[in-house]
Amino acid sequence: MSVRLSAVAAVAALLGGFAGTPAAAAADDPDLTSFYQQKLSWEPCGKELRNGAQGDGTGQPPGFRKRLECARLEVPRDYRSPGQHTMQVQLVRLKATGPGKRIGSLVLNPGGPGASGVNYLTDSGSAFARLGQRYDLVSFDPRGTGHTDPVSCGSKLAPPGKGADDSLAAKEKRINEACGRHSGGLLRWVGTPDVARDMDVLRAAVHDDKLNYLGFSYGTRLGAVYAHEFPHTVGRMVLDSVEDPTKNQWQTALSQARGFQRALDDFAADCVHRTDCALGTDEHKAQDQLRAWYRELSEQPMKVKGETVDETTYVYALREALYSRSDWPALRQALSQLRTGDASGILRLSDAGGSSAARAPGVPARRVGQDDLPSQDQLALRAISCRDTSERYGERDYPRAERELTKASPLFGPDIAPTLLDCYSWPVAGDDASRDVAAPDAPPILLVATTNDPATPYQGAFNMARELGNSSTVLTFRGEGHAAYTTGDPCVQRHVDDFLLDGTLPKGKISCG
Repeated sequence: MSVRLSAVAAVAALLGGFAGTPAAAAADDPDLTSFYQQKLSWEPCGKELRNGAQGDGTGQPPGFRKRLECARLEVPRDYRSPGQHTMQVQLVRLKATGPGKRIGSLVLNPGGPGASGVNYLTDSGSAFARLGQRYDLVSFDPRGTGHTDPVSCGSKLAPPGKGADDSLAAKEKRINEACGRHSGGLLRWVGTPDVARDMDVLRAAVHDDKLNYLGFSYGTRLGAVYAHEFPHTVGRMVLDSVEDPTKNQWQTALSQARGFQRALDDFAADCVHRTDCALGTDEHKAQDQLRAWYRELSEQPMKVKGETVDETTYVYALREALYSRSDWPALRQALSQLRTGDASGILRLSDAGGSSAARAPGVPARRVGQDDLPSQDQLALRAISCRDTSERYGERDYPRAERELTKASPLFGPDIAPTLLDCYSWPVAGDDASRDVAAPDAPPILLVATTNDPATPYQGAFNMARELGNSSTVLTFRGEGHAAYTTGDPCVQRHVDDFLLDGTLPKGKISCG
């Protein structure tokens, strides 16, 4: 959905932002020359970066992390006033290994928003080994995340005063006020259009005339906004698990509730035909059992090694397992254990996501205690999402949100509904500029969509293609889960690799799986 330029420009003037300003000539702006002509100093990554990723390196080839190189990219905090304040964007690189002629750099974004690109490449770089033969694989921590001016809201949330409102909306307001106190000078500069501009400075700094890019989930919005702002410097671009730019925050929450419910239905339908299924042999009774465990854990949480497993932990475990069909066996095992009173498998699954990549905005993390703050990646997600929308829902909206989302999914709806309060009393205004992705002058982009993707439903890719307006192609993966390329499906990987390596874009209606 396009945003009228006049409205966007008005918001930009109010905030001192850049929305609505022509970006195509950014490299020719004399005030930006020093940024576009900077030379990066690549050095071996320090231990705090090589060892700071979420994974343990399992599955990476020997010596993999020693190949990582890091650098800092200087960018203006405010592109309209580039001389006032600058930021240092943390970069990471794996140089092309060969064989074959080096093409250039391939920039990766893992999603979120809020996910660390540095951690993603550190943990998952070997998944792109074929592409890494002819590309330098490059990723970065977008502003507000990881090692790039991370959003901070303090170390502990101040408890409410005696007799104060202890509602969910009141807690979100307390979180957001804390973010304003600790990161108020940063929050208006973390929006997706800002990051898209940073990527163009990065493109120039790695000496590429065109940006070659592979983005997942939220990374598809970032790529599309880049194409909108810089259509003439788009190279080979792949967007996998595509966000729907035509939906607002409320509509996105509803579609995700329906998407995860549909994925759970598919899991249950598959489970009842297997000998290790704890849900019985009837699909309808299987759904009853799944909801029964939710109620039981709500009324009487279990303890596993001192940690509480309640209904929220349970829903989070279900959702994590539904991101990939390869996790379904682990979910069957966890449910079998739960049937015997052992919640260790549920706890293990709920911890599997952490700040991992390819998570869609609006999908919540595990809830935190009354006086605890969300994790940094979740705070970054909140900051970026609130900057990217004009929507501000409050306590009066919450009963309707909970009702509609629970109708969409009795299990996932109540868990997703609170995310609509994330921007309640957020200290900085937002706008809808990142939903304007029209890029008719950009070359065609390859969009990858999974038919049973719970987080970014399938139809969103076709809506994105229509909004781009540049004859982009949709590659359909007939399967379950999120982020089709990293499932290892050979058909998807072949089409994506052929496009990124040789420029061969699939023609017509192409499907895999």
